[in-house]
This record gives sequence, structure tokens and C-alpha cells, in this order.
Amino acid sequence: MTGGWRSLWLVARREWDQRVRSLSFRLSTLLSILIVVALIAVPEMYGGGSEPTHTVGLVGDSGAELPASLRSAGEEMGLSVRVREFADESSGRAALRSEDISALLVDQRDLVWRAEVDQGLQAAVISAVQALDRREAIAELGLTSEEAGRLIGPPDLRSTSLEPAAAERSARRDLGFVAVVMLFMAIAFYGGFVLVGVVEEKSSRVVEVLLARIRPAQLLGGKILGIGLVGLAQFALVVGSALVAVSLSGNTLLPSTTPSTLGWILFWFVTGYAFYSVLFATAGSLISRQEEAQSVQFPVTAFLLVGYVVAFQAAAAPEGVAALVGSLLPPTAPMVMTVLMAQGGVAWWHVALSAALLMATTYGMVLLAGRLYSGAVLRLGRRVRLREAWRGAEG
Repeated sequence: MTGGWRSLWLVARREWDQRVRSLSFRLSTLLSILIVVALIAVPEMYGGGSEPTHTVGLVGDSGAELPASLRSAGEEMGLSVRVREFADESSGRAALRSEDISALLVDQRDLVWRAEVDQGLQAAVISAVQALDRREAIAELGLTSEEAGRLIGPPDLRSTSLEPAAAERSARRDLGFVAVVMLFMAIAFYGGFVLVGVVEEKSSRVVEVLLARIRPAQLLGGKILGIGLVGLAQFALVVGSALVAVSLSGNTLLPSTTPSTLGWILFWFVTGYAFYSVLFATAGSLISRQEEAQSVQFPVTAFLLVGYVVAFQAAAAPEGVAALVGSLLPPTAPMVMTVLMAQGGVAWWHVALSAALLMATTYGMVLLAGRLYSGAVLRLGRRVRLREAWRGAEG
């Protein structure tokens, strides 16, 4: 390892050791994991993904096979159907009025509802009764099982959809919203760490000691790398815990894109953090006191907020102009691409182009920020202007 890279790595390792060993890091990691796991597991624990249960009352002339046929038809339609038999129709209607049952089937021919007709349950009951009628007709005709299968068996047709169902689309959109919130908070949180770290070293004059041994660009790069690794480790632990919770809970409320979305969150966190941490570090080098941190942090955070807002617009209209432009502009790309990829259907070239533009812009900003940082980090006492920092690097 060359001297420059070794110095950068030493700074990064110092940042890693200092923050990972802190109690706040451990507590925040544990709390984040618990929150994410609870958001995934709790809905399933309280029946969020369970099938709706309906009770069908039976009265009068009904076959012995009808209850089993009703349950089987309900399962095919995603319903949990239970059966309750009554001695006479009046007691069945009383149970229907008191909402003890969902519907009343009289003599296997009349279906009585309390008020509104449940289309799904009605289809299940009709399917069950028709299945029994067909069996009786087959028995009367004396057909073999093979002949009956050819007569009443469903055609061998494959069913596909161009777009996910409405419930799946809604779940994917909600997942995208959660992912964007996580990404926004993570980038702002660890980017703020970079800014505060730069200001602390500058105000305590530790930076003067460090710059006696290493160059400003190495100090800047090491600080960004070290804090970034801490953030990536914590973020990976949270995302990994979410993946485990998804696989163990069997949560039916989560869309099919959940595992891939969680993986892409890590990628866009790395690229987004790299972009914004350079801005945060440069902003921190322009001031000498912690009291001024908020004033220089706000313009950088404003870019993040723009990406946050555009991401929600992209979720509502993924094929709109805002989604396309926001996914390609480096300041907004991490969050917009996260929400688009959560909904699925993003072309590979779109992802590659967005990532390439973001990484190329980040590299150019690293070169620019290194010059501004070296020209401003040793200037103490007052806030440094960008022009002063640029000229200071020449001296």
C-alpha cells in the first residue's frame, strides 16, 4: 500500500474505531433493527395477511358433501369459509340479522344476505353448489372418472399479467415510500457526521496536527470513507435483519420486490452518501464553530429534500417527466431510483445510466472538494467564502 493510500486508510480506521465502539452506535443500531423487524412482523402477528373468514349458514335440504365443497371453493378464491347448520329457516335468518353468519343458504338453492351482497363469497357458494350438481349429473349418466374429467375439467390455459395486481402495486409503492424515508435519514445522518467531524477537528486545532503528517485530500477522503463504512455497516445490519424478518414471517402484505428493493437500498445508500458526504465535508471546512454548522448544512440538506419530494412524485407517476429527470440528476437520483425500482419494471440501461452519471459527478466533486477543503480547513476564526477557499488552495 502506497503512502497516500496508507494515510487515507489510517484516517478511515480512526473514524471507524472511534464511532463503532461508542455506546450510541450500538444503541441506535439495535433500536433501528427492532423497529424494522417490528414493522415487518407485527402486521402478520395480528393477522394482517390472513384470509378473511366468512360463515355460511345451512338450512333445509343440503347434501352431506356441501360443507367440504364450500370450504374448498373458498380456499380457491382466497377466502376462509366456515359452515353452521340450523334446524329451521327462522333461526338462520335471526343469526343473519345479528351478523353471526355472513349468508344463509336455504335448500341449496336460495342464498340470503343481511344487506349488501359479498361478491367473493357469493361466487364461492355458487361454485360449491355447481360442483355438487355436476357430480350428481355425472353419477346419473354413469360416466367414468376419465370421461367426467374431460367433460368438466378446466382448459389448460396459462394466465399472465402485463402489470402487477392493484394490491401488489399499492404494496410496492408503499415499500418505495419506506425505502426513500430510510435512505433520506441515513444519508442526512451520516453526512451530518462528516460535517460535524470536520468542524470538531478544525475548532480544536487537531486538524493542524493531522495536516503536518498527511495532505488535506487524504484527510478528507479518509474521513468520508471511515464514516461511510460505519454507516454502511449499520445500514447493512438493518437491511439484513429486514430480509431475515421477511423470510421468517411470511408476511403476505409485503410485495414480491421486497428482497431486491432492500438490496438496491444498500447500493443507492453507498452512491448517495458518497455524493452528499463530499458536500457536507466541504461545507464543514468553511466554518470554525459548531454554532455555524446549521447554516452551512441547510443548503446541502435542501438538495436532499428536493430528491425526497421528487421521489414521491415519481412514485405517483413513474412514467412521468419528473421521474425520468429526477432519476438521472445526481442530487435526486438515489431516492428517485429507489422508489422506481421498488415498483419494478425499470430497464437495466436506465439503472446503469443513472448510476454512471452519479458516480462520474461524484468523482468530479471529489476533485473540486479536495481543492476547496485544502484552501479552507486551516483558516480559523470566521466563515470562509468559496472564493477564498479556492484561492487559498493555490498558495
